[in-house]
Amino acid sequence: MSGKIVVSVIGAGGKMGTRVTNNLAKHPEAVELLFCENSEAGIAAIKARGFSTVSAETAVPRADIVVLAIPDVLIKKVSVGIVNMMRPGATLIILDPAAAVAKELALRDDCTFVVAHPCHPSWFNDQDTPEARQDFFGGIAGKQDIVMALIQGDDARFDDARKVSEWMFAPVGKSFVMGIRDIAFLEPTLVEILGASTLYAMAETVNEAERRGISRDAAVSFLTGHISILSAVFLGKMGNVQVSDACKVAVGLGNRLVLRDDWKRIWDDDVLDKAIATMLNPEDPKI
Repeated sequence: MSGKIVVSVIGAGGKMGTRVTNNLAKHPEAVELLFCENSEAGIAAIKARGFSTVSAETAVPRADIVVLAIPDVLIKKVSVGIVNMMRPGATLIILDPAAAVAKELALRDDCTFVVAHPCHPSWFNDQDTPEARQDFFGGIAGKQDIVMALIQGDDARFDDARKVSEWMFAPVGKSFVMGIRDIAFLEPTLVEILGASTLYAMAETVNEAERRGISRDAAVSFLTGHISILSAVFLGKMGNVQVSDACKVAVGLGNRLVLRDDWKRIWDDDVLDKAIATMLNPEDPKI
C-alpha cells in the first residue's frame, strides 16, 4: 500500500479506542487517523486529547482499515452498518475473536477481516525501564506480543493490518499468526475460564490469609514470588528444574480439592462455543 494508510477507529473515545488511537497518532507520516465516537463523554475525551471526531458515515468509506474498538456484545449490531459502508478492498480489524467465532460479525466477500489481540506484557519479558515494568496492560512502555488471525480475505491486506496492529499495541515483540478458533481457545479458555478464575481464587485466598491475621503484604509477596518461580518451572523456563516432591503431592491435592476432575473439558469445541455464546449473551446462558 503506497502513501498513508487511512485508519478509521470506531469507538475511538472508549478504553481500547483511546489506547489504540494514542499509539496510531504517533505515526502521522504513515497513518491518516479518523476518530469516530458516539458518546458525549467519548467525544469530550477525544477533544481533550487535541483531536476531533468525524462521523462513521464520512470516515468508514474513506478508510483502508477500520478498527472496531467496541465491546463484544455490540459487534453483532454495529458491524452490520459499518461493514456495509466499507469500500471494496478495505479491511476491518476487530480486537477480540468472540464475535467472529460466534458468527455475529458481519462479513463481505470483497473485504478483508482480521482479529488482533494483545498478549499484555509477560513477567518473563526483560523490560528496559521502570515505566515499562509498571506498564502491566501494555501499549504504553511495556513490550508485549500480540496474536492475530485472518478471518477471511486477502493476504496482502492482512500484512497491512498486521503492521497497523503492531503500531496499535506498541511496543510489540512478536506477532503470532494463527487461526481464529486458536485465539478463542487462548481467550476465553486459557486466560479467562481457567487463568482468571484461578487467579481470582488466589486473590480470595490472600483475603482469607489476612482474615486469619497473616500480614497482607507478606501474603502477596509470598504468593506472587512463588507464582513467578512455579510458572518458570512448569513452563520450561528453567530447563530440567523440577518442583519438590512435596510440592508435587500438594499439586495432586489441589487437583482434587480445588479443580474439578473434568476441568480439561474447557478445551472441548462445544464448551468453547457455549462459553462464547454465554459471554456475548449472558441473559441467555448456554452453559
